[in-house]
Amino acid sequence: MTLYYVTFFFLFINGFFYERLQLTKDAKILVVMCVFILLQVIYGFRYEVGVDWFSYIRVFERDVANAFVFTTPEFGYKYLNVLSHTLGFGIQGVIFCSTLFLLAFSLAAPIRLGVNPFYFLALIAPYHLVVSGVNLTSQAIAISIFIFATTYLVQGRKGIYSLLIIFAALFHLSVILLLSFLFIDFKKRFIIPPVVIIFVPLMAAAFHFYGYYFESGMENAGVILRIGFLFPVAFLILAHKKKWLKLDKIRFRLCLVTVLIGPMLLAASLLSSTLADRFSYYFIPLAALLVMEQVTHAKRRPYDLMTYASPIMFVTSITAFVVWHIGSSYIDHYEFKSLFFS
Repeated sequence: MTLYYVTFFFLFINGFFYERLQLTKDAKILVVMCVFILLQVIYGFRYEVGVDWFSYIRVFERDVANAFVFTTPEFGYKYLNVLSHTLGFGIQGVIFCSTLFLLAFSLAAPIRLGVNPFYFLALIAPYHLVVSGVNLTSQAIAISIFIFATTYLVQGRKGIYSLLIIFAALFHLSVILLLSFLFIDFKKRFIIPPVVIIFVPLMAAAFHFYGYYFESGMENAGVILRIGFLFPVAFLILAHKKKWLKLDKIRFRLCLVTVLIGPMLLAASLLSSTLADRFSYYFIPLAALLVMEQVTHAKRRPYDLMTYASPIMFVTSITAFVVWHIGSSYIDHYEFKSLFFS
């Protein structure tokens, strides 16, 4: 587990120097690429890491054996398996490509919004890179693409957002529910028809394919730690509600979703802790990105709580990870092993 802690603080320290040093644009690109390659080499060659490792091997074997049979709507992930098998890389090729997707989109998203990419990745790494990334291979790809897609949504470029979400759904269908954000800036009286016509069928399809989430349970403490990240973020937003209310409609309503989603997922965990846990992974990076964008671009006074939002979120994230590390019965599955070292 030492590697994970080193990664978190390595990213945070890189973020500090990335922000403090007066680097040229080319120098910043070079630094990001070096960190990207380093993380890719380390995490892209992980082996037998994560609770779901052997489940993904079974999926790999199923997809390879039924390459030309419809077995799943997640064509992207299926044919990533098939391609890796065809090229002779096996499951390791899938892991390498999944990590590539995760890192590329997760770093590109904050860069598009002018946010420090290392601070951002450091804040969400305990959830997104470790608990989700090294375990939920296919969903980790979808989450990363969603983060990147959101940068187009906040700019009002809904066409690109839609295409990226559909692309993400080829790896994990659950992300298709987030197409509902296309209606986020609609007038209230116009929201109901598209929700009924489009969102309800999509929700039914997603629940059909992921109905087993209701039949499986996770540690409730783990779910609470994941959802718990959203409550300090909601507090940071509400503590600056005057600035929040001045945001454009899309950003304002995304912030509103961020404030409300924690209690909603907590309530959903009473029905299925697994379901709540899986969907919390989409909203943790969204919440962090929204707050960090405000921290980066809004005018702040030294005594504003928002000035210290990044350290607050980092401490929250690390604390949750430490608690999970100490108390989780799944922790043995996350001990890092690599093709090259253990």
